[in-house]
Amino acid sequence: MSGYTFVWRFYRMMLPAALLTAAGFGLDLTLTALGAAMSSRFFDALPGGSPEPLLYAVAFLAANVLAQLCDFIWQVGVTLADRFTTTLLRVNMLLGIYRRPGALPLPVTPGEAITRFRDDVEESSFQMNRFPFAAVRVGAAVGIFAYLATIQPLLALLSAAVIAAMFLVMRRIHENIVVYRDQVMERTEAVTGYLGEIFSAVAVLQVAGAVPDALRRFRAINRDREDVSLKERLQWGMLWAIAENGFYAGLGLVILAAAPLLAGGQFTPGQFALFQLLLQLLGWQMWGMSEAVAQLRAMGVYQARMAELAGGDEALVARRELRFTEALPPDPAPVRRAEDTLHRLDVVGLTYRHPGTGRGIRNVSFTLTRGSFTVITGKIGSGKTTLVRTLLGLLPAEAGEIRWNGRRVEAPMAFFTPPRAAYTPQVPRIFSGTVRENILMGLAEEAADLDAAVAAAVLEPDLAQFPRGLETEVGSRGLKLSGGQVQRTAAARMFARWPELLVLDDISSALDNETEAELWRRLFAHRGATVLCVSNRRAALEQADQILLLEDGQLIAAGPLAELLETAPAMRALWAAVAPESAGRPAL
Repeated sequence: MSGYTFVWRFYRMMLPAALLTAAGFGLDLTLTALGAAMSSRFFDALPGGSPEPLLYAVAFLAANVLAQLCDFIWQVGVTLADRFTTTLLRVNMLLGIYRRPGALPLPVTPGEAITRFRDDVEESSFQMNRFPFAAVRVGAAVGIFAYLATIQPLLALLSAAVIAAMFLVMRRIHENIVVYRDQVMERTEAVTGYLGEIFSAVAVLQVAGAVPDALRRFRAINRDREDVSLKERLQWGMLWAIAENGFYAGLGLVILAAAPLLAGGQFTPGQFALFQLLLQLLGWQMWGMSEAVAQLRAMGVYQARMAELAGGDEALVARRELRFTEALPPDPAPVRRAEDTLHRLDVVGLTYRHPGTGRGIRNVSFTLTRGSFTVITGKIGSGKTTLVRTLLGLLPAEAGEIRWNGRRVEAPMAFFTPPRAAYTPQVPRIFSGTVRENILMGLAEEAADLDAAVAAAVLEPDLAQFPRGLETEVGSRGLKLSGGQVQRTAAARMFARWPELLVLDDISSALDNETEAELWRRLFAHRGATVLCVSNRRAALEQADQILLLEDGQLIAAGPLAELLETAPAMRALWAAVAPESAGRPAL
């Protein structure tokens, strides 16, 4: 999508705001030009002794005061357009990210994404709001030149040539600014991204003694950004110098050409003053027009960068109902319908291969029944986490189907949410805030049984030791919590919603044996709980109704532990590793 198409699509959606802006600015220019005409009449009436000069002076002041008041009209239009544009772009980009399969990485780093949400959106909105002004300026330029031609055609032609030359020069400089601005944004993304990497890997850098090297690289990236920023600032300085000094030099040339006409009586003092005022007004309009023309090209660059996050051009400019509210109400409890109750989940031929490596899962099929506990196990790299993520739609399946109570699930990522399913990943995400806020995650407290969720996650002993219990601040990414506390806080978040299907990926990897055993005991005490769990831990394998054994992305065996220990050598090898004292003996 070109910059022109991008701008046009948006203005079709915010036409009232654009018309209000154009009307206010057009009225502003009209009154300013009217004030210039009154000044011309003022100078022409000066030789006489009538009160006309005073009347024209008052009219000049009134026109300029009204022109200033008209600023409020177009400022309201600009404010409305800016709010609509920035909100819609950010909403569409955010929806694009949420539509992506959750386990796939963003096409850019988090630092780059933040830059696009902030700088690209703000710059797009700022530049887009200039185009109504540009349209009015074109009309004003035509009108002013036509009027000046009726006064003195040769001077009007000379003025047009001077302003056209300045317009072309300024446009060329603006094009350079667009190029440098794009480079500055790329360098800024690199700086932001690398800074995020440094903050997230402080311990690694300290242990490796690589802090000086990281700082040297950070300094080099910053220096590169500084060099490009300096070039951009130099171009802006040149532009301002030409806009101010060049324009007045051209105006001086027009005045010199007008001097003989003025001396010969072909030009009245009032007409001379009008020429100067209108040319100054016109010169600044040309400045704005040259900037708008150059930025139209830049809009295509901003649009392409934002569309990458939104999921395409059409997704970026899709119209949405926008609600401008200061606060969002808590989420209501998920409504559980009869068809949401899980009786049987069938997975048939599920396949996904990671791009580049070709590893993943191939043709995996299994069945879960209500109230069952199924464990997915296998060696590291066998595809356990990939299977769970593909089932939930967090990775896009290449083949296969999923059936919930016999009905095919068309969009797994949207379907497997509370009250049907909830998921706790291998490395749970904890956010800055309190323990309570991390468990509820926007859910209204009256809609959740917080005490039951905390108990199910075996989190009460830890809460008793926390300084403020559920109100304890966990720090950025749960920095103040241990690995086990992070896992159980995330588990409590899942239990607070008590869905039909609980999906856990190695939830007990950071737990001691006693806490792990208690967690499983409380989970199984919940009647009707259907659990799909990724684990190589002995306690989980012993409790499983069904074990799915993966090897190189394929399901090589399925069944109870005792049966697999008899029939699957890979299961015996795995069991010997996790329970050496029981190797070769089926669990009781």
